[in-house]
This record gives sequence, structure tokens and C-alpha cells, in this order.
Amino acid sequence: MGAACAQQNSSWTTVRDTREQAFSVEAPAGWKVQGGLLRKGPLDPRAQVDMVSPDGRINMRIGDWGVPRFTVPTRQMEQRGFVEGRPYSSGKPPTTTIIARYREGHEFADLYGQARFRTLCQVLEPKAIKYVDPIFTAAHDGPSSATAGEVMYRCVEGGREMAAYVYAETSLYQIEGAAVWATGYLLSFLAPKDMAASTYTLLFQAAASFAINPQWEMRQEQINAAQAAAAVRNFQHTLQAAQARYQFWSATAAKRAQSFSDALLGQTLTVDPVNGQRRTVWTGTGATRWIDPLGDVVSSTLSPGSSFRALKDMGH
Repeated sequence: MGAACAQQNSSWTTVRDTREQAFSVEAPAGWKVQGGLLRKGPLDPRAQVDMVSPDGRINMRIGDWGVPRFTVPTRQMEQRGFVEGRPYSSGKPPTTTIIARYREGHEFADLYGQARFRTLCQVLEPKAIKYVDPIFTAAHDGPSSATAGEVMYRCVEGGREMAAYVYAETSLYQIEGAAVWATGYLLSFLAPKDMAASTYTLLFQAAASFAINPQWEMRQEQINAAQAAAAVRNFQHTLQAAQARYQFWSATAAKRAQSFSDALLGQTLTVDPVNGQRRTVWTGTGATRWIDPLGDVVSSTLSPGSSFRALKDMGH
């Protein structure tokens, strides 16, 4: 990847960015790893790492060179012609962003997924779009807002049933009077349907291993003392997983993996609030699941009748 192997054990290999020695990350041993750091400007370092399984059937990606930072448009900007999608430069040295209203994690994940997978899949159908708690970015890290979401798609590629997935964290910052937002962690994969659950676990384990080289961080801060801190902070949110965050991910990995598998099957685990009985039902499109005294389950946005009671999703 512009990355070289530094250390290997029986199941994971540590690779390092060789362009600027900016970071390291662990990848499954034997997988092909490409990518690294790409600098779009003095204050705009971006990372992308692609990991491809030995048989070529699975592609995992962390980050994306093509995703910029964004500036939330103001009325004054719009009056000057800075509408959504237009480049916008500010600061000294100038940093180019794209004008766009803030998108929460689940919104951005779907926008990114449609763009990333539409050319790879003959059929691309969203199966689940979910708001989830951020794993890697916390409010005390600096953003005024941090949200996360994930989207899973059914993908048909060359007649094969595949699963496509995106996890995104977006963070909103106030910098020099402007509202700027960026994707923190952006994770995605494409895998055969029967390998999707295991790929999900591998992807998050790899993402949690990202570590920034302290020497590179010091060099980046010296580029521009006034603005480099914000740029480094954004890059940290893209790459760095502190041990506490890794432990948080590990503690919730089993629950998240089960939720992922249920969504892949089109199922949701529910609990009857009256007797505590759990049952798995087909996932609807935002509708509530209702149960009658005979145990029949109906998916509906409105109560089917006075004899029905609502089931509670275990994920809420």
C-alpha cells in the first residue's frame, strides 16, 4: 500500500504507510494491502487502505481518498453562489472543502454506499439503514456533534449473492467561525453473503488497530501552527483508535455481530414486554411488530387492534 510489512503473527500482519510514515494498521495475514496516505494539500491528509482476501472474494476498505471535508453553507455563502457541491476555500494557507449541509452518520453511509457499490453490483438494494452510537469518536474529542450509522445492502455481482456494507462516523466542528464537518471513521466491505458476518468482525478489528506515528504528527503540526491542530485532529479521528476505544469495540463486538447477522437474514430480535419472551421476526421497513394473544406477529405502523401489544426490538 505504499505500506510495508513490519511484523507478522499467525493471523495478523502489521503494515505501515511508506509515503510519509504516518500510520500503521493490522491486516489479516496473507491478504493484499494497498493504499496509504494521500495529501491533497498541506492541511488535507487523507487515508485509504484496501485489504483483499487471498482468493479475491472479499474487499475491505478503511477511509477513502475521494472523500473531502465539508463546510456547512450559510445564507451569506448561498447569496454569493456557494451552493451544495461547490468547492470552497478558506484560511491561510487555503484549505479546500466542499459546500454541503451536515449529514449524520447513517445518511452519509448510504450516500457513500450508493456511490461506492453502484458500479460493482448489477443489483444494489438497501437491507438495513441504522443509526448507531459512535465507536471511535467521542464528544470530548472536539466535535460539537458526532454521529454514526451503518448501511447493509444486497448486492448481485456476476450472478453471485453478495453483501455490501458501510459504517460511517461524521463529526461537526466550529473552526474560525465556520461549521466544518468530516467523516471520521469510514469503513466498508464487499463480500459473499455467507462470509459477510466474519468479514464484519475482521473489518472492525482492523480499524481498531490504526495508530498514528507521533513523529509524523509533530511534523504535521509544524506545517501551520494556527490551523494544523484542526487538521491533525480530523486525521486522528480518521485513523487513531485508542486502547479504551478498542476495549469498547471488543465489549460490544458480539452484540454488533449478532445484530449484523440478523439484519443480513432480514430478521429482528424482539422481546414481549409482558412475559419477557424473545422471538425473531422479519425486519420490516420501520414498522412496529405487534403480537396477539395467540402469538401471531403482525408488522404494521398502526396497531392492528385492541388485542395486540407492541413487541420491543432488542436493539433499542
